[in-house]
Amino acid sequence: MPRPTVVVTRPAGQSRQLTEALQAAGLDVLSFPLLAIGPSADDAPLRAALARLDQFALVVFVSPNAIAYALDALAGVQGAATAQWPAQVPAAVVGPASVAALAERGIAPPTCRVIAPAGAATNGQGADDAGDNASHRLSHGSNHDPNHDPNHDSNHDADGPRFDSEALWAQLDPAALAGKPVLIVRGNGGRDWLGDRLREAGAQVEAVEAYRRTLPEPGAMQWQAVRDSLQAGAPPHVWLLTSSEAVRNLDTLARQHLSPQENAGLRQVQCIAPHARIAEQALVLGFSHILRAAPGDAGLLAACLQWADAHAGPVPVAAAPDASGASGRASAITDTGPARAEAPAPAPAAAVPATSTKVERVTQETTSSSATPPPSAAAAPVPGSGASASSAGQHAAARKPAALWALVAVLLVATAGGFWWLQQRVDHLTGELARRQQSNDALVQESRVLTRNAQDTVKELQTKVGALENQVGETRDKQVALEQVYQDLMRNRDDWEIAEIQQLLTNAGQQLQLTGNVQVALAALQSADARLARADKPQYNLLRRAIARDIARMKAVPDTDLTGAAIKLDEAINQVDALPLLSSERMLERTEADARKDGAAGKGAASAPAAAAATNGWFSRLWTYLRDEMAQVIRIRKVDDAEALLLSGDQGWFLRENVKLRLLNARLALLSRNEPVFRNDLAAAQAMIGRYFDTKSRRVQGVLTLLRQAQAGAVTVQLPTMSESLGALNALKKE
Repeated sequence: MPRPTVVVTRPAGQSRQLTEALQAAGLDVLSFPLLAIGPSADDAPLRAALARLDQFALVVFVSPNAIAYALDALAGVQGAATAQWPAQVPAAVVGPASVAALAERGIAPPTCRVIAPAGAATNGQGADDAGDNASHRLSHGSNHDPNHDPNHDSNHDADGPRFDSEALWAQLDPAALAGKPVLIVRGNGGRDWLGDRLREAGAQVEAVEAYRRTLPEPGAMQWQAVRDSLQAGAPPHVWLLTSSEAVRNLDTLARQHLSPQENAGLRQVQCIAPHARIAEQALVLGFSHILRAAPGDAGLLAACLQWADAHAGPVPVAAAPDASGASGRASAITDTGPARAEAPAPAPAAAVPATSTKVERVTQETTSSSATPPPSAAAAPVPGSGASASSAGQHAAARKPAALWALVAVLLVATAGGFWWLQQRVDHLTGELARRQQSNDALVQESRVLTRNAQDTVKELQTKVGALENQVGETRDKQVALEQVYQDLMRNRDDWEIAEIQQLLTNAGQQLQLTGNVQVALAALQSADARLARADKPQYNLLRRAIARDIARMKAVPDTDLTGAAIKLDEAINQVDALPLLSSERMLERTEADARKDGAAGKGAASAPAAAAATNGWFSRLWTYLRDEMAQVIRIRKVDDAEALLLSGDQGWFLRENVKLRLLNARLALLSRNEPVFRNDLAAAQAMIGRYFDTKSRRVQGVLTLLRQAQAGAVTVQLPTMSESLGALNALKKE
């Protein structure tokens, strides 16, 4: 009858001892991990907490995985090969496997205080679920249902010690932890039941993740083995469900990879759970056949043997596969040997090792064929009979068929024995291949876990490499800046002199283009030439020639007094408000002819004072008085434009403002070297003054004279540039 098979669902690499115990007990093992354990994606909080480990009043490890990853990180933080645990900090664990894991790292009494549930220090190895069952119960608080009664577990597990968060909580002194920091090292996810109890007691709880549980992806051969176990007539199978998360993962994977019929058949398979919460989770998800087991590998092994006895009969325990195979071959040879051809006796059923149905069928056929008496024995003549012995030829003819039948029987027996041996060999190789395939599947799963860890490490390294590349880029930029500063500091005297001359000529050229100040540009060129003359170096000859030509062009530029013209325009603008208009009501000022006439009359009167006094006397004074009075009453003027006399007071004010605006525009055009605009605005202002103002007035004539002088002084000149000198300087710098 085929041997029963136990499906182990612990994480890859964490079920070796249980697998070896099951195989030694005569059970086949199929590794089907439902959990994958790996490092946390971000270990910075863990390292930060471990850096101040001596400040905590208690450190709780939820599983051996938490211990392994945390102590490895602690060794990295301390920069040592082995982590050094502070003796004053107690460590709390949930079961004996964690106690053993701490002891392997040197954390054990009497040097360190280790707090564990009752019986954890004396219980066998493996009572902690190595597949992270204990950690899952601790992080979730032993129950996944918030309405769960903790006494239910106690009653249910009354046959053995409990290793969960409630059992650990019973060993703690909450009053001593009030107000003190407590560190919980755990995996990802889950409700922090123990942390909640500690916080309610007043402790300052800090929980960090040392590892993470993920959903693995079983291989195609593993799924094929599961499908074969669900077929009708398949050997009995039992599933070891060691954590509630594994049950949920099995439900998820089954829905993804199995057909509805196969999924329904999986729900009817026998399952073994070491904890009440796991059994309840399996029942909720539809697994109807659940067998409770005691905690630890010993409890699981006992439950598997109990199940095998109930479903497949007693399982014989073989010392080794080779020994069982050898005993099977020996019994088969004995059954088919020539010595037992007359009276074959089958071996007892209890002594026959468990073999395949093919081996049993071949053995039965061989036994039946060997039990049949050979035809030669039936046809052989009985010695002492009354047969005739007339000749030796008749005796020889009688012996030939008997020898032939004996030879045929021997050949048949040899063929059957060889076939049986080959079949045994094939079955042995098939079993060996199956075991190796399971081992390879476990190795593949471990390789996947290691690959994921390596990928995470590569991602972290890529992030660090990116940061290093950024730092290298920043360092390169700083190096370039430092090299530039170094080059600036290492410039010799000639370089500084050339740089100063270039700055001097550049500023002079800008002044020449913006303000047209030829004298500034000429002074800059002469100063640069004087510096080069003091240096007296041959490489400066071309530059000095270019500067000399620019100096000659600057000196050839005619003098233009733009500033003087602008000043004259300003004076004219200031006098516009005082100029008399033709339409003004004031008396016009006397002209120069009237003044000369008065002067001549004065001279004539002075030359003959006596005659005037004698002859005219009172008559001349009367005439003069009458003439002046009449001049005040009657005034004769000739005006060519009658509109000039019709200007009102407001119009006169606007006229003066327009004249000033024209003159201001002309001044701006003069300074910006816009000769057409300057001349147009100046001509327009002169025309307005000549048309509407009294040109016989001395003030009007003075303003017109200023405008003519400004127009004559504003001569447009094409200013030279300093491009030749700057070009020669750039060529010298390139050399």
